[in-house]
Amino acid sequence: MEHLLCARQVQHQGDPFGLPGFSPPRLPVAGLSAPAPGHAGLPVPEQLQLDAGALAALPPLLEVVRRRQAELNPRAPRLLRRLEDAARQARALGAAVEAVLAALGAEPRGPRLEPAAAFAAGVFPAKVLGLRVCGLYSEWVSRTEADLSQLVPGGPV
Repeated sequence: MEHLLCARQVQHQGDPFGLPGFSPPRLPVAGLSAPAPGHAGLPVPEQLQLDAGALAALPPLLEVVRRRQAELNPRAPRLLRRLEDAARQARALGAAVEAVLAALGAEPRGPRLEPAAAFAAGVFPAKVLGLRVCGLYSEWVSRTEADLSQLVPGGPV
């Protein structure tokens, strides 16, 4: 579902987003960054704490993107639905990670600050940041699934 969200997001942004070779700038997103290169080398509880923090930050960010896309693309119900589904999945996966952390006896993550409601001024920056949030969603869901798979007998080590 993660890759479909990014593809659908690109589809509704117009040029230059869908053009071959276009690479939007990787703008920072308040309250969330991509998984660090050394993430996989951390102990599993630390990986899961980072996953939980990212998953907690994603739903409000995805909601901001959904609201902005509703203004920019009111005739894109599938995109809006995918953004809602992504926020729901991030919340559910985050709750599952929190339950695993509790079962492992790991310290809960610290309090998260809500991302700034002021997202991006202007249409192009809003589209770029929306695409970035969708990409971060995809990265964190994949990272979390890989981190959780380490806990399954016979899973990757």
